[in-house]
Amino acid sequence: MSNGLAIERHRRPTILERQLVSTDGLCGAFNGTATCARSAFGNCCSQFGYCGADPAYCGAGCQVGYGVCGVDSTYRWLSLGCYTDNTNARTLNTSILVPGHTVEACQAACAAAGFTFAGMEYGTQCFCGTAIQNGATFGSLGCTTPCAADPAEICGGSEAISMYAVVPIWQSVGCYSDNTKARTLSKSYNIAGNTVEKCQQACKDGGYVYAGMEYGTQCFCGNSIDNSGMPTSGCGLPCAGDASQICGGSNALSMYYLFQ
Repeated sequence: MSNGLAIERHRRPTILERQLVSTDGLCGAFNGTATCARSAFGNCCSQFGYCGADPAYCGAGCQVGYGVCGVDSTYRWLSLGCYTDNTNARTLNTSILVPGHTVEACQAACAAAGFTFAGMEYGTQCFCGTAIQNGATFGSLGCTTPCAADPAEICGGSEAISMYAVVPIWQSVGCYSDNTKARTLSKSYNIAGNTVEKCQQACKDGGYVYAGMEYGTQCFCGNSIDNSGMPTSGCGLPCAGDASQICGGSNALSMYYLFQ
């Protein structure tokens, strides 16, 4: 056998595997090697190996070569208000040097890098991320510093970050209590192989802004937190469809909110 034929035989299986379009929403180098391009689930393959179309799939960590990557320009930025920050535990985990110190310049830099959250701090600093982290809280009164390049805009303050998100996007709001006789979220969906993403998609398709996973297999949706649901620490069960994710617990919901 010639060297040319040997090389062709070696290459062919890899090429064929990457050309397979996902039929079950799974994709990527470590999750079946299917591509999301032209998939019914969305064209982007997330860092976790799932097809989708939202920024959470197409942004940071998106697997280039298994679909399309990059924050879609049809999405828009939404102001989330002023959040706390800490130099030892950042609310957004990536700092980017931006020549033009404005809200728009920071947003553009974050979007170009595939991030879905942007935050301005202390007039000149730009931070990006894919989630609000380290227990940062909304409602800080410290966002009073004008942007260095545009004093008409506010760019955070001292340990206070002016926060924006590409919407629509889901954000974890923690673990909430639930009760079988008085549900925290009003709508229930039966989803085979439940995962965080599957439940979120069902809730979004149903017109709901809250999604909650419970007891590993259950999916709940709502437009408000009802019946005195409150933060708890009972979420620790793996999702039925993805053991690397947490889907609530007994009378405990892993809760997400859809910014839009």
